[in-house]
Amino acid sequence: MKSSISVVLALLGQSSAWSYDTKSQYRANIKVNARQTYQTMIGGGCSGAFGIACQQFGSSGLSPEKQQRVTQILFDENIGGLSIVRNDIGSSPGTTILPTCPATPQGKFDYVWDGSDNCQFNLTKTALKYNPNLYVYADAWSAPGCMKTVGTENLGGQICGVRGTNCKHDWRQAYADYLVQYVRFYKEEGIDVSLLGAWNEPDFNPFTYESMLSDGYQAKDFLEVLYPTLKKAFPKVDVSCCDATGARQERNILYELQQAGGEKFFDIATWHNYQSNPERPFNAGGKPNIQTEWADGTGPWNSTWDYSGQLAEGLQWALYMHNAFVNSETSGYTHWWCAQNSNGDNALIRLDGDSYEVSARLWAFAQYFRFARPGSVRIDAISDVENVYVTAYLNKNGTVAIPVINAAHFPYDLSIDLEGIKKRKLSEYLTDNSHNVTLQSRYKISGNNLKVTVEPRAMKTFWLE
Repeated sequence: MKSSISVVLALLGQSSAWSYDTKSQYRANIKVNARQTYQTMIGGGCSGAFGIACQQFGSSGLSPEKQQRVTQILFDENIGGLSIVRNDIGSSPGTTILPTCPATPQGKFDYVWDGSDNCQFNLTKTALKYNPNLYVYADAWSAPGCMKTVGTENLGGQICGVRGTNCKHDWRQAYADYLVQYVRFYKEEGIDVSLLGAWNEPDFNPFTYESMLSDGYQAKDFLEVLYPTLKKAFPKVDVSCCDATGARQERNILYELQQAGGEKFFDIATWHNYQSNPERPFNAGGKPNIQTEWADGTGPWNSTWDYSGQLAEGLQWALYMHNAFVNSETSGYTHWWCAQNSNGDNALIRLDGDSYEVSARLWAFAQYFRFARPGSVRIDAISDVENVYVTAYLNKNGTVAIPVINAAHFPYDLSIDLEGIKKRKLSEYLTDNSHNVTLQSRYKISGNNLKVTVEPRAMKTFWLE
């Protein structure tokens, strides 16, 4: 015990391992060039699939006033800044628009619209109230069971009629019509669907919930039916492929789709970030890509920005998005659920009866998407130091957003050179352990160079007007 006390006292007399020379100045040079452009941005988003939207709209005790407030926090341009909502086209009893399936594809299809869509319609409608430019992604986890090789919406299986199946009937056109009818129901309610998908994680069979398998060749066999069917009914709605479990898995499906001659039958590549990370541009023939679902899903609720380095913290999510935007020219990034009554970390906002708590993950989204609005274009931005990450975006109205992430445990003085950018006002917004997209300063500028500072373990967006 005596020797242990001596060691502690000795350590107390030394500098902390996390102390830095306060006389030193850490500098980084950043170059932003508006003449070099990359992808057009769609935005950030979340989902209310599998009935989770019902929790956001009162099923677990959240009052009407707070239902509105939670949705506003997520989707208002001046708060969370999200622009994408991903809806599940349900195939299970009680959620499907086809409660009774005919015996053959030539039978009568009695579609039913219940006005709720498992509460997703309310989520979409309310989100539109706060973001009139909402991007609605309607995505099916599975076809109705009667159209599949396994006869049920669960257990994987394929849509009957694609190669490798041996069904009595070809249900591809029926499934295409089914998906288009979902889009039609929303249109009749005054809501435009932006993107339509036929699969969720077709490389994974969870057995216990809606799922449907497909490789790239089988995807071609169905998309060649869906694509013309959708475009005839709704020419402006895009078709996705194929929401694989990871970036590498998506690349594999796209490769096979191209080998099968199906590249022309989709508009946007969609993928999840569970199994593998984005490390290079997608082989999508120059078409956009969106990361459409991801959350930790294994840990307890985590609302922090940067305390432990755990992957659900806000700082980590800021870096995930940076890597996708730069490495793979990703146009949109979608968290799994929006708001959930749970002690887990699958949602951006945790509900608890009539109370709620916002995670710092949402503020990571906001640091990008409050300022890089839908339709903005990513422009070239380079940092000369490893632990300072930068991207930049030119908005349709001419404003420029420069989000900078400082992964170091000390502040950096930044020198930002601007090429092709002539603005006269600069605003600085900070997120760290003490701030949530907080305005730090606003002042006039001149010339083409900025001298600014970014705090340690922080994200700061420089907003040029």
